[in-house]
Amino acid sequence: MGKNTKVTGNAVVGGRAKVAGHAEVSGDAKVSGKSKVSGHATVADSAAISGSAWVHGHAAISGSAKISDHSDVKGKAQVRDKAKVSGHAEVSGKAQLSGRAQVSGSAVVAGDAVLLDNAWVSGQAEVSDKAVIGGDAAVAGAAHVLKESHVVTLTELDSGVTWTAYRTRHGGRQVLKGHTMVEESEAPKELLDATGKAWFSGK
Repeated sequence: MGKNTKVTGNAVVGGRAKVAGHAEVSGDAKVSGKSKVSGHATVADSAAISGSAWVHGHAAISGSAKISDHSDVKGKAQVRDKAKVSGHAEVSGKAQLSGRAQVSGSAVVAGDAVLLDNAWVSGQAEVSDKAVIGGDAAVAGAAHVLKESHVVTLTELDSGVTWTAYRTRHGGRQVLKGHTMVEESEAPKELLDATGKAWFSGK
C-alpha cells in the first residue's frame, strides 16, 4: 500500500492486488487477484476489480461495476451501475459506462464516448469522440464509431431481436444480429436504409 492510499469502510484488498499512489478504495469495494488501482483512481460502493486489471489516472469505478481480466481503465473514465469491462479492453478519456454496458475483447472506448443501457462493445471495436451507444446496441469487429449516428439499431417486434449496423474503419459497415456478426444481405432493408440516411446526412 502506498502511504497516500486510502482503503476505508468494508473495502477489501486481497490476493496480490495493489493500491498505490493517491488511489482510494471505499464502501464494499473489492480489489483482488493481481489487479492494481493507482494514481488518483477511486473504487467505491460494491465495485470489484479483479484479474490483472489496472485502474489508474482519475478513473472512477462505482456501483456494482466490474473491471476484470487484463482490462485498463484510465484518464477520467467513469464506470458505474452494473457495467463491466473485461478481456484486454481499454476505457479512457472521459468515457462513461453505465447501466449494464459491457466492453470486452480488445475494444477501446475513449474520448467523450457514452455507453449505457445494455450496450455491448467487443472485438477490435473503437468507440470514441462523442459517440453514444445505448439500448440493446451491439458493436464489434472493426467498428469505428465516432458519433451517435454511426450506430443504428432495429428491434424486431415479434422476436425481440435487436439488429445493429455500425460504421467501420474506412467508412464501411458491419451488421450484428444480437451479438452475432451476419452478412449485410441478411439484414432488414429498413436497417440498411436507416444507416445510409444517418451516416450521409452530415450529422
